[in-house]
Amino acid sequence: MADSDDDPDAGKDFYNLVPAMSVDWDTPPSFNLDPSGQSSGQASSDVADSGPISFDATTVRATENTLLAQSRNAVSNYEWLRGQVDHAAHGQFWGPAHTAQTISSGQDTASQTPNSTGGSPAPAPDWEDKEDQNTLADIGDDFARHINPAMQKALALQSNALELLGDYIAMINSAGQSYAHIDKAAGFPEPPGSVTH
Repeated sequence: MADSDDDPDAGKDFYNLVPAMSVDWDTPPSFNLDPSGQSSGQASSDVADSGPISFDATTVRATENTLLAQSRNAVSNYEWLRGQVDHAAHGQFWGPAHTAQTISSGQDTASQTPNSTGGSPAPAPDWEDKEDQNTLADIGDDFARHINPAMQKALALQSNALELLGDYIAMINSAGQSYAHIDKAAGFPEPPGSVTH
């Protein structure tokens, strides 16, 4: 196991970097709405010649819906994993609990409590078993100091990737809205001269 000098994150809790996530859109916003994320700056009348534009709205919408479905699956899996990591990082997961020992009586304080069925208490483990359990508990605690921050940071990176996927889906939708906006605002130029048959 690496020393804390080699692992600057040892013992840290990065839970604040692990957000709860959800997908906001049940269905994508209509392309007939004004484009989202428009600049509030001054509009320019200079328009670059783009050449012919080909836009297949049906394919774009189908792709957007596919990405939304995939993002819902990814977020659901992320949320499940986030719960598992939280349970491991904030619970007794990596090893047994330390035994509490009372020097004066020579008995384990936990053995004085009746068991969950309400019967008599379990026999107290002998000193050798307690030492073994405490050794395993120490190993588990040391491992947890290194693995818990690493898992939380990995989840934070996953959440960043999911957020970027959401931004990408929003950009696709905005492109569809922008095309529809331009299409509705498009005007045909006057004929260059008289038209003869």
